[in-house]
Amino acid sequence: MRTLIIQLPLGLPSPTLSYPHAVVQTEPDAKRLPMQWAAASLLPAADRQTEVLALLPATAISWHRVDLPPGLQAHSAKLQSALQGLLEDRLLDDPAQLHMALQPGWKDTPNPWVAVCARNWLTAHIQALEQAGLTVHRIVPEFNPSSALAFAAQLQVTSLGEADTGWLWVTHPERGVWGQPMQALRSQSADKALGLTAEDRLSTDIQAEPGVVALTSEFMGEAARLIAPGQHWLAAMSSDWDLAQFDLRANARSRQIKNVQRAVSTFWHNPAWRPTRWGLWLLLASQLVGLNAWAWKTRADWQTQQQNWTVVLRESFPQTQVVVDAPLQMAREVERLRQASGQLTASDLESMLGSLGQALPPGLAAPRQWTYQPGQLRVQDFKPSSAEQQTLQKTLGNSGYRWRAEGSAWLMTVAPSAQAKP
Repeated sequence: MRTLIIQLPLGLPSPTLSYPHAVVQTEPDAKRLPMQWAAASLLPAADRQTEVLALLPATAISWHRVDLPPGLQAHSAKLQSALQGLLEDRLLDDPAQLHMALQPGWKDTPNPWVAVCARNWLTAHIQALEQAGLTVHRIVPEFNPSSALAFAAQLQVTSLGEADTGWLWVTHPERGVWGQPMQALRSQSADKALGLTAEDRLSTDIQAEPGVVALTSEFMGEAARLIAPGQHWLAAMSSDWDLAQFDLRANARSRQIKNVQRAVSTFWHNPAWRPTRWGLWLLLASQLVGLNAWAWKTRADWQTQQQNWTVVLRESFPQTQVVVDAPLQMAREVERLRQASGQLTASDLESMLGSLGQALPPGLAAPRQWTYQPGQLRVQDFKPSSAEQQTLQKTLGNSGYRWRAEGSAWLMTVAPSAQAKP
């Protein structure tokens, strides 16, 4: 699946403002991001197979943990006002002028993280992109408190940019996201400047872009892992974060479709899902082989049965030249023998009247009006009770006949299983 990542600049939209952006064809195959810069009107077009992702720079977001009141999960309409009240004393600006978004799975988290940024700035950029023909499907932070966990580390250090203008960012699942300009770190120790503990040093992943890798290694006291410029965007893209909440929940259906497409694309291309894909293909292949084997056996059994019927027919009636439907042809030959011998069949009038007379319950007078056709006896002016009706149905059924009401009359017919009985 194609993804267009657009980082939102810190300034408000203007005709001369450039947006850093990159196009990722498939997430697992992306090794280097071809980063470019362009005004909103010159950004790449997005088709139905493209997810547009707005990336919020780390310097535009503040992080806070909140203790939500019990029962608030069931009242999402009051959630925004509750967050504003909980964070009012921690924010420098009016909470009504800020946009807030909860972490993924916040309902199952005791103290969820809340990302806060300027509402007017964010909505202005979203509108500028929409005017350029780009619908934003997801809004993700450049870094989030769970970024370190993606590298199996308790603390993640990432240095971006150049030595004179770059920033060093730290992410921790319990302490959030914080950073400092690279220039401010030259005369400080890493532990004091970043508030690192001895425990943090035991599980820390350090990565840096080429322009600051030397300075970061010197500052941290250990070698930093080199990453390509903008490579951390892939981690942001892979996260479950989406800041399009509350007032920014526009295009919800479009985002859901893109989320499904992204999940399918990840399952189809991600190497981590390769064993599952192989297992699914093996399961489908085994089912296909099993169905073919079952169909072959069923057809073989049917052919064997037909051959047995054919053998019985030819042995019983040698004059049969062509066999099309052996059971039906055998029934017809038996019927011809009966007619030739003068033997009564179940569909003859005498047989049907005799069976009806034997099935009549005691005290029920025999019907006086009836009409006969081969295999059918229609009785009129005959009104048995419900109990007598059930007795007739049971007794006649045991004799190979069916008994049912048809309008104001009663109809007695030969059951198919009794057609061949003498």
